[in-house]
Amino acid sequence: MSRSLNIPYFSTPPDEYRRDYLADVTRSFSIFAQQVNNPGPWRATELTLTQEANNVDRGQLSWNIDEETVDITMGDGVVQQVGFETYMRVKNDTGSQIDNGTVVGFVGVNAEIKVAPYIANSSANELYFIGVATHDMPDQDIGPITLYGKVRGIDTTGPGAETWNVGDILYVSPTTAGLLTNVRPTAPNAVIVVAAVLSVDATDGVIMVRPTIPIGLDYGSFDANVDQTLAAINTATPIALQVTLSSNGVTLSNSSRLNVSQSGFYQIDANIQMASTSASPKTAYFWMRKNGTDVTSTTRAVTSDINNSFTTVALNYTISLQAGDYIELYWAGDDTNLTLDALAASAFAPSSPSVLVKVSQLQL
Repeated sequence: MSRSLNIPYFSTPPDEYRRDYLADVTRSFSIFAQQVNNPGPWRATELTLTQEANNVDRGQLSWNIDEETVDITMGDGVVQQVGFETYMRVKNDTGSQIDNGTVVGFVGVNAEIKVAPYIANSSANELYFIGVATHDMPDQDIGPITLYGKVRGIDTTGPGAETWNVGDILYVSPTTAGLLTNVRPTAPNAVIVVAAVLSVDATDGVIMVRPTIPIGLDYGSFDANVDQTLAAINTATPIALQVTLSSNGVTLSNSSRLNVSQSGFYQIDANIQMASTSASPKTAYFWMRKNGTDVTSTTRAVTSDINNSFTTVALNYTISLQAGDYIELYWAGDDTNLTLDALAASAFAPSSPSVLVKVSQLQL
């Protein structure tokens, strides 16, 4: 390592003493002394570092033989492998210690980004997941959280009845905040891939953190197990729903309204079992309303002329909705001898709803 220093010019010595030559020499040494005191920026073609890992002071560098990169010694005993690890500076404001290896998520900002143990249950917001603690963080501690890279010195044998092995993929636990699991969660819980097990040990295990965070999409499934009739011909009538079969962000209200909690592009699928109670031709009309207003080009017409017959009507729509919007399915007919018919269970088949509706978010 060197600094850029210009070599001062020295005059050629005269054969005899001369006062002006002594002045030139004095001036050259004066310039050199100024350069030594103010040499300018460091310039280097090579940097030699100590190889004593974890044995240098905070803010200093060392060479990591195993990882073949530069280590930066940080606060709280954290050593970052340059180029192989990425951190986020956060604060523990939970009132309790966050242990090394704990999965954490965003919980607010107060000068610093605040974190707390994260759980991937059905109400989790995937966008709030951050990473894995890479050191023990006492309450009010400010330090790094691993976004990408190795987390060392943790128990990788597996919590509870789990047994972890090298190569296992780890997910955020949907049952216990802050824990990892090698059992892939299922909907409606969030499925967040966090890390892979590199070595198994009760106290000195290592995982490789490389999160894959899917954006959870909302959905809901609803049906009605009662018959539905028309009070008058050519009269718009809401299709009633009774039972919530599954729900994640889509809810039923007012017996017919399907409400969405998240903006996005949705698909609505409906299966309707219609029965005719006379032999005369009759036409039923089905369509969709958004926030109480008919949606253009959604009407589907079905004609039946067979007495005591069943017709299955399949509806499929796609629509953009804002958070808080709701949709409804409506029907009408030119004859009241039409029924949305629910069937009771028989000796050979289960019961059948009169209406089955599924709402699926296709895109945020």
